[in-house]
Amino acid sequence: MIPKENRLRTKADFAHLFKKGQIFHSKGISAKVGQNKLGLTRLGFVISTKVHKKAVRRNKVRRRLRTIFGRRLEVLKPGLDIAILARKEVLEMGFKELEAAAERLIQKAELEK
Repeated sequence: MIPKENRLRTKADFAHLFKKGQIFHSKGISAKVGQNKLGLTRLGFVISTKVHKKAVRRNKVRRRLRTIFGRRLEVLKPGLDIAILARKEVLEMGFKELEAAAERLIQKAELEK
């Protein structure tokens, strides 16, 4: 579980990130990354109805992504806001494949300390 202080929660947080952030892509997922002045990393997850119309399927993807990125929270650079965006390909991916895509995304965006 990701602690409350490490979550992007408000609409304003997401809006600021989407306006100012830089985007990085990997298979099935993307990350919008921007700076914050809080000194800690905050994560948010966006799985739209374009991915799947059923909330059950979207929530399963969200739970998997929270688990994957929650485990790596300690190794992420502090002072970043990160929104993880899912695309349709994520539905066909297993947990291990999704985990590998997340690792590639972290390396590509240079999010590790």
